[in-house]
Amino acid sequence: MSSQFKLGLGFWVLSSICFTVQSKCSRGCDLAFGSYYVWPQSNLTFIAEVSNESINDILSYNREIPNQDSVQSYTRIYIPFSCDCINGEFLGHVFRYNVRSGDTYIRVAEKYYANLTMADWVARFNSYDPSRIPDTNATLNVTVNCSCGDSRVSKEYGLFVTYPLRPNETLESIVAQTNLTADVIMSYNPNSNFRAGSGLIYIPGKGLSTGAIAGVSVACIVVVLSLGGCLYFGIYKNKKVQNTVMVSTAPVGQSRHAAHASGGPEAAGSTGFAGASPRLTGITVDKSVEFSYEELAKATKDFSIANKIGQGGFGAVYYAELRGEKAAIKKMDMQASREFLAELKEVFDCPLVCVVC
Repeated sequence: MSSQFKLGLGFWVLSSICFTVQSKCSRGCDLAFGSYYVWPQSNLTFIAEVSNESINDILSYNREIPNQDSVQSYTRIYIPFSCDCINGEFLGHVFRYNVRSGDTYIRVAEKYYANLTMADWVARFNSYDPSRIPDTNATLNVTVNCSCGDSRVSKEYGLFVTYPLRPNETLESIVAQTNLTADVIMSYNPNSNFRAGSGLIYIPGKGLSTGAIAGVSVACIVVVLSLGGCLYFGIYKNKKVQNTVMVSTAPVGQSRHAAHASGGPEAAGSTGFAGASPRLTGITVDKSVEFSYEELAKATKDFSIANKIGQGGFGAVYYAELRGEKAAIKKMDMQASREFLAELKEVFDCPLVCVVC
């Protein structure tokens, strides 16, 4: 983190009533979204550059975009980022922007970052005088605020979208877009003026489009916000262990479900891994945190339709809270296990915490 960025924290007092910042934090979360309004002449190459993401990553959360060469202006797309606790002061993400000739803080904030931040907010964390930003060979810290939820409001939501309000938008129009209730949206934005036409609000992830939900599922099978490290899948091959890892037709109480913690995945050989059980194969590591079927059922209200937040390629995804942590759990279709494993191997570089049942 640059020295000018750290300096800004000690002196910053935000007075704008239209820009909500969540003060004080102890930790962030691995995934949040920004709702990026696509302006004319912009394209995915540029959006990927300013968001420090790959085009493929952005497309994975925006399935309605037909191809990377075609993104419709005057629409919103989701850009993913980590929501970090910055110096214990607030939740946000710092994008790194390479300046262009003629750039101003206003242009960067309002146009290039589609009002996900403010010009004053960008200026706070950069040392350049607003009238003397270099034309080339300089990088700006562009700070965007985000949310990981508030357990005092509700424990049901853990994935949030930073959403810049636009002219002519109202609470009613946002409700219609998100499939959330007005009460839920207002509970996370109690001081927001939804008719102001500007400012940020935070929308729970249950309001994501089906395309974005599919992206969350496919990119990491399921999203779980930090269980003290990155948990990875362990897939057991013999019949006895299959009954303990995946949901089967056995009565409740006879099935178990495991996620694996610590080191990254390795390619399995026929002899397994050193230090790991010889019965493990596929994708695994040497430690595990186990969740019983009963615990998963309770956490998802018996896989209630009310907790369902999406449908992936090989099963439904349910919201849950596991041992004090917000989670999304994919209940896998047993008949698709072979295809599921193939998909899992392809996406296993995901930096999030994952659980399957």
